[in-house]
Amino acid sequence: MRLCSLYSGSSGNAIFLASDNTRLLVEAGLSAKKIIGALCSIGENPSELSAILVSHEHSDHIKGAGIMSRKFNLPIYASEGTWRAMEKMIGPVLECNKRVFSSYAPFNIGDITVTPFPIPHDANEPVGYSFSSAGRKATIATDIGHISMDLLSNFEDSDLLLLESNHDLEMLK
Repeated sequence: MRLCSLYSGSSGNAIFLASDNTRLLVEAGLSAKKIIGALCSIGENPSELSAILVSHEHSDHIKGAGIMSRKFNLPIYASEGTWRAMEKMIGPVLECNKRVFSSYAPFNIGDITVTPFPIPHDANEPVGYSFSSAGRKATIATDIGHISMDLLSNFEDSDLLLLESNHDLEMLK
């Protein structure tokens, strides 16, 4: 697997993850123009993406999701709670491109097995993701406010772990 953090932080998030046959965009929190430019800068063709996965509905994770879906006919994967919260914010998405999953229920996109898991964050059913392919595991969890035993169990056996831990309830108060 190959992983590249294209953008990270409160101004926007976008992560590229690929196996031999599948190319994923995890988060689309910037304009489609910026995401396309970032993908091209690492030698990836945005039209070859297989899907977009969203962890939660905050704008720094979804800003370009709807446009990318419409422009490249991409399915968007999100938990039911995230879909309810983001649907009006991302604009129209073809019904066939709305993909809803349950936390802890693995599903496949091409040759990648995706396992979503709940994360502690102030959003509607936010998740992190573990990706497995060809005997490798990469895990991505953004906006983590604290570490729990449940999170640690999802991180186990990861060959690569990408964490973003800028969510702080005390700072927000």
